[in-house]
Amino acid sequence: MRALPVKPEFGPSLPELAGPTWRRLPRVARWALVALLVLVVALLVAKKLGGGVEQISVVERDEPAFNFRHAASLKDAPPEAGQRVRIVASRKGLFLQSFAVAPLELPAYRGKAAGVYPVAAETLKDRLRERYAEFELVEEGRARINEVPGYEVVFRARTAEGRRLYGRFVMLVPLTDPPTPQRRGVVLELLGTPAAQIPNAASIGDVGALKTPLRSFRFGTEVP
Repeated sequence: MRALPVKPEFGPSLPELAGPTWRRLPRVARWALVALLVLVVALLVAKKLGGGVEQISVVERDEPAFNFRHAASLKDAPPEAGQRVRIVASRKGLFLQSFAVAPLELPAYRGKAAGVYPVAAETLKDRLRERYAEFELVEEGRARINEVPGYEVVFRARTAEGRRLYGRFVMLVPLTDPPTPQRRGVVLELLGTPAAQIPNAASIGDVGALKTPLRSFRFGTEVP
């Protein structure tokens, strides 16, 4: 399709104005300008997908101590059901997604926590069935957050208003040197909706604003 000519009253087009200048530039300068444009576009896309470039650090010093980072689009919110910390993203009062850290108390065990996690997961799933309507387990199994082995439960359900809800709850206890059984740990509670551009339960924590707090979570108070 041929471009229509610009009417005289609108003056010369942008290519007509910039063309001679662009052709006079050295080839290196042209490539530099193209690279700069690509970088700007990439930063804009990353800002949109990641919920904002600005990063906020959260440090909790009570045992077990932990820290993580999150985008500015996630705001502090009152903890629920015994949670230690909770951050939430919403739009015009509509819940989009949240990240929370709740305490975990494992039953007494010997050896590694991997052997007792499936037992604790049964109790966790019972609580989730009571808490959320139409609870449906998607998958469960071993997880690893920054080299700390854990266990996760991934599910879909409905909010009290009937909206689709996705969840990923990850149980973790700190590693010690020398290794000793640790009963006190945390549950990372990730909740999200399709309105937060989360396509399914398996994607929660892998895309969007919840990706950063999940991947940056560490035990201790030393922020990387």
